[in-house]
Order: sequence, then C-alpha cells, then structure tokens
Amino acid sequence: MNLFEYLCWVEAEASAHAVGMPKTDKVESTWQAVLFRAGGRRMLVPLVQVRAILPPPRQVHIPGAKPWVVGLANMRGELTGVYDLARLFFDLPSEPGRHSVVLLAKTHRFSAAFIVDRSYGIRQIPFSAERAVKEPHLQGVLREVRMDNDWLPILNLETLVESDQFMNAVA
Repeated sequence: MNLFEYLCWVEAEASAHAVGMPKTDKVESTWQAVLFRAGGRRMLVPLVQVRAILPPPRQVHIPGAKPWVVGLANMRGELTGVYDLARLFFDLPSEPGRHSVVLLAKTHRFSAAFIVDRSYGIRQIPFSAERAVKEPHLQGVLREVRMDNDWLPILNLETLVESDQFMNAVA
C-alpha cells in the first residue's frame, strides 16, 4: 500500500466511524448578562450596561447623603459615586467580604458603581426566557428571566440612575 492509498483508507475509516454533529433547526437568540447577588437575592444586569467588575475601592464618605450612598471613589481615573445596591433595594447593608465586587455602570450622565455581595459571572440568556415584571417594586427592574426554576429580576442601570429616587441621593 502506497502513501496515497493509505490516506484514502484513513479517510474512509474516519468517515465510516464519524458521529456527526447534532442537527437542530431551531436557533435561539440570546443576550449576555452578569449574574450577581445583592441583599441575598440573585439578579441580572445586561452586560452591555457594565463597564467593569472590580473589587470595592476605597471611598470617601459624603455627609448628608442617603444611607445607600457609600461615597465617592477614584475609579479608572474618574470621580465615581459608589452605591450599595442591597441597601437601596432591600434596606439591608451589603455583606462585605472577599467576594464583594462593584459593577461599574456605563452611563451617559455620570460615573456610578454599585456594590454587590457577589458576582457569579456572565450568563447567556435566551430572549424567550424573559417576561415583563407583573408588579414592579424595584426601581429599574421592568423585566425578569426564568433561570434555575426561579424568576430573576433584570436590573436596567440606565433606568435606575435616571430615576427620581436615585437622583435624590442627598437626605
């Protein structure tokens, strides 16, 4: 058997034993979100609204601000407001720990960072798993998604930072 015949034989054997790719006609559209925990509750935020996920920075306290306003910090060369998401939504202080992070928001008006108890990373969310929130009670949450047999709120950071509650951060 010469080299060419041997290569033809290898190709025939490989084709005979190949398992083919799974065939599906249904392609589902997805979007990306950051899964995090704040105040003991898991939530999602669209990845396109997050500039970075960073360790909590050192911040300067702002006298007279609401309890959920943690302070100001220099983040990536910008003066950034740091806010406690658990205290804002659930009136519970965030659990400081080694897993605590800040979600640095992409906003057009100003720089904002939100302290959360933990980030679980990026998830692919099918559009078909979403629905409108039946009774919106959290500012900036208008939709929710089914994940692991729970309905998780989707936080829209743009809507949150534009809300009157957020804009009135000084007591």
